[in-house]
Amino acid sequence: MNTDALAFPIYPYTVSGYSFGQRVRSRKILWARHLGDDIVVPNGTSVSSIGNGKVVWAEVRGGTKEKRNWGGVVIIEHVNPSTGLFFYSIYGHITNIVVVLNSDIHLGDPIGVVASGNTPENGYWKLAHLHFGIYTGPWIHKVLPGYARPFEGRTKFRWWQDPKPFIDSYTT
Repeated sequence: MNTDALAFPIYPYTVSGYSFGQRVRSRKILWARHLGDDIVVPNGTSVSSIGNGKVVWAEVRGGTKEKRNWGGVVIIEHVNPSTGLFFYSIYGHITNIVVVLNSDIHLGDPIGVVASGNTPENGYWKLAHLHFGIYTGPWIHKVLPGYARPFEGRTKFRWWQDPKPFIDSYTT
């Protein structure tokens, strides 16, 4: 479905956690680059589709307290009508997912709400937040990573876009 316009998935769109491209280091990750923006908001905050598209992924990947994951994750495929190119919007750490696989979705349609921290729907991350990313690489029908790790080969950093400038400058 053609995506003629884009809007932010949550308002206000204020990156208050990890930002796109930020280097991340922890006990489990030697280092990686964050592939989206983390918007720390109260649990229950509504999350909407950034544009027209088709839902290509919608499930809870809860993980465990020892191995955190996406929690509720939705991926939407969009098409820029002027270029014919596909891109994907990724929404993580959400609950009450109201979309289903292969359904059409429109700009501003609800997807779900931000999950409480330390829950399966949040992926067992400490804070309630939305992880939001834009992916422009090839879709291989697998859930996308939240981090680009060197030498892992799951994704290339160049296939990811900084979400705010991408939406701000989107034209058809």
